[in-house]
Amino acid sequence: MLQVCSPIVVFQTCVPGFRRVNGNLYHGVCEPCRCHGHATQCHEITGHCLDCYHNTAGQYCDTCLPGYYGNATRGSPADCQPCACPLLLPSNNFSPTCHLDEGGKLVCNRCQMGYTGPRCERCSNGFYGQPDVPGGSCQPCNCNYNLDLSVPGSCDPITGQCLKCRQGYGGAACESCADGYYGDAILAKNCQPCQCHINGSLSEVCNKESGQCPCKEDVLGRQCDKCKPETHGITTGGVCVPCHCNSFGSKSFDCDDLGQCRCQPGVSGPKCDRCSRGFFNFQEGGCTACQCSHVGNNCDANTGQCICPPNTIGERCDRCAPNHWGHDITTGCKECGCNVVGSLSQQCNMNTGCCSCRESFRGEKCDECQIGYRDFPQCIRCECSFAGSDSQSCDMERRVCACADQTGKCSCKVNVEGSNCDRCKPDTFGLSARNPLGCSKCYCYGLTHSCTEAQGLIRMWLTLKPEQKELPLVDKFNTVKTRSGVSFQHPEIIARAEQAAETLSEPFYWLLPEQFTGSMITAYGGQLKYAVYYEARDETGPSSYEPQVIVKGGPNHNMLMFRHITGIQIGQLTRHEIDMTEHEWEFADGRPMTREDFMDILFHVDYILIKASHGNLMRHSRVSEISLTVAEEGPRSEDGEKAHQIEKCDCPAGYSGLSCEECAAGFYRLRTGSAGSSSAARVPTAAGMGSCVQCQCSGHSSTCDPETSICQNCQDNTEGDRCERCMPGFYGVVRGSSDDCKPCACPLPNPENNFSPTCIAEGLDDYRCTACPEGYEGKYCERCATGYHGNPRMPGGRCEECKCSSWGALAGPCDSVTGQCRCRVGASGTSCDQCMDRHVCGPAGIICKTNNFIQNICFIYIFFYHLRR
Repeated sequence: MLQVCSPIVVFQTCVPGFRRVNGNLYHGVCEPCRCHGHATQCHEITGHCLDCYHNTAGQYCDTCLPGYYGNATRGSPADCQPCACPLLLPSNNFSPTCHLDEGGKLVCNRCQMGYTGPRCERCSNGFYGQPDVPGGSCQPCNCNYNLDLSVPGSCDPITGQCLKCRQGYGGAACESCADGYYGDAILAKNCQPCQCHINGSLSEVCNKESGQCPCKEDVLGRQCDKCKPETHGITTGGVCVPCHCNSFGSKSFDCDDLGQCRCQPGVSGPKCDRCSRGFFNFQEGGCTACQCSHVGNNCDANTGQCICPPNTIGERCDRCAPNHWGHDITTGCKECGCNVVGSLSQQCNMNTGCCSCRESFRGEKCDECQIGYRDFPQCIRCECSFAGSDSQSCDMERRVCACADQTGKCSCKVNVEGSNCDRCKPDTFGLSARNPLGCSKCYCYGLTHSCTEAQGLIRMWLTLKPEQKELPLVDKFNTVKTRSGVSFQHPEIIARAEQAAETLSEPFYWLLPEQFTGSMITAYGGQLKYAVYYEARDETGPSSYEPQVIVKGGPNHNMLMFRHITGIQIGQLTRHEIDMTEHEWEFADGRPMTREDFMDILFHVDYILIKASHGNLMRHSRVSEISLTVAEEGPRSEDGEKAHQIEKCDCPAGYSGLSCEECAAGFYRLRTGSAGSSSAARVPTAAGMGSCVQCQCSGHSSTCDPETSICQNCQDNTEGDRCERCMPGFYGVVRGSSDDCKPCACPLPNPENNFSPTCIAEGLDDYRCTACPEGYEGKYCERCATGYHGNPRMPGGRCEECKCSSWGALAGPCDSVTGQCRCRVGASGTSCDQCMDRHVCGPAGIICKTNNFIQNICFIYIFFYHLRR
């Protein structure tokens, strides 16, 4: 049988149609060219196919030539087909390239100008023809290039008929200006609106070449917008009418658009037909000036006799008549016009004209109700709460507010309701004039929406302690700290910039001590106060744009808030009083703080920073009078201001504190993500602080550490973090009953007979003593061990070590109850340490006493035995 070997070459070159891999000219393996059936040869080293055919291209003949489409990697001579855009005829193929879309349809992607459609089968807007008919093509529509190509269908795509000329152009071929336009539509292409004057023209259509509008009688101009000489009125009355200027008083017979003629000196009137004020004796050439300077040259127009101005009295007309004001030699005096109901007198101020108003009235003429009153002229007092009313409706100095309407209803702040704006809306508390919203939302850390303003609290001051004479300087993020350059000079703490700059770069801040940290919820509504002073070369520098105060805190210690204050002046002691409410505080990115954000930070304040660097090239700065007001319970005194704006929440079970920020007795805080949090899913959760869940103390304690959850004061003889096991000396299974742990009886419960300090439960009602002392044995230590004797089960009984004589007792234990040892012959006693009559006993042994000789030998033996010892 003939075996066919694979075409492998180990030297020289590969045969045509193969390429070398993994080697050089003399080594390696030859494999077939990868040309997908579209070439017979490839480069021996690179493998690139040579002379691709079947309309393919590419290094491996894996793409179709431009003008063809398909998948060249299928290996068929028909892989690449010619593009038909829209026909295969060269005269009707209007795209050099094409491809198949995701749906397998042919798409021509480079249609020539004037062609459109997936296969260039239609003429685009502005072109016409039939490209899908052999010999057909698309040609520009013959519309003098005046088509509106922004509108589809500007010309017929088949016939080329012009359908939509661009604005201002018309005609079958868009060859002329449309009605209402004029100009050159063919060459200059400048067709523009006629703009014929609506009053002066007979039509809005002008001459299409000159633009001349058809004018009405006595009207001139291309747009018919001018009257003929000695006429006027085209812009005012709509027609041109004669000026009719007086021949004696006017300088000409022309007038302006309003009909005003050009008058001679001392003459006035639209037609120049009378004397001006201060002139008399109208005649040809003008009028004569009055000789009445003391009354503003006001005289009779015919006789020239002087005339007093209105509402004046006195020989020279130099005073105002009663109840008039504002004397003027020309116009006279004006009437006061004081309201008879609202004013104290009808005579007003002679200079200002202001009337003197009654208490409930206001206005220049006392003809309005004063702010805080309504329903003029009755002017009934409004009962609007100053604290709860919108500040825009209030007089801040008089602390009164206006009614919103005649019914007496007041305009309330956002969180205030009631006709008099004297009641907080539901879920809000603490009506205050200082609060822009009137009342604060109940925050309560998201646990409840019910709260009231806490009562019985007074404002107390947190200040520096006497020993805190210096404060450290830190950077903006409290990461670098130094006391270099800091000193105390009563009553100020001083920072010298040159020394501080050795450690810190600006801006640097004062770090307030520990009494200003921790839970600061009762600081809400209070004030942070301090005084600053500095000396520098300039008032504006890099630190001028940094926040004045920075506070960091929050349940997760990751929240920062900033307070910006206008820069202070060099060499001037400036006192700041910053309200501890969310208003005017912001995040680092400029977002304003909400009450929720502010309360979160006050839950636990990590630090407070006050800016210590100011201006440019600062020499030194000082800070003093630092204090922060917090609320505490206590009787109100002269020094203690009543605390407002602090919430007292109706906390759900397990929570306590003014804002439910603490766990109640018997509960501990379960942080989100900690073990057991899933079991507390239905427990109310405080924002960012986890949940307060009941102490898990197996029913043997009602209190635990609120943070660690470790139970405290375990009862009923239990112990452990959860009171989950019996104390040493007790046994049982802890199930929540008061008798879970019973005392160990080892073997009796009384102290004299309880010989094991510990025991363990066995089964439900049995136990085993686990620390029987030496000499005791048995499950309950109820019997003595070998070598011991006694009866521990009897009150007062115990096990004692057998003390059998080494020479008088036989080997083996004593009696486990009586302690009697087993004596040798001749020995007696409980310990076998006594001799029976007629015997000699001792460490040397026991000898029977039969005669004096033997007795003497025994004594000698015993003597020498002791001598050796």
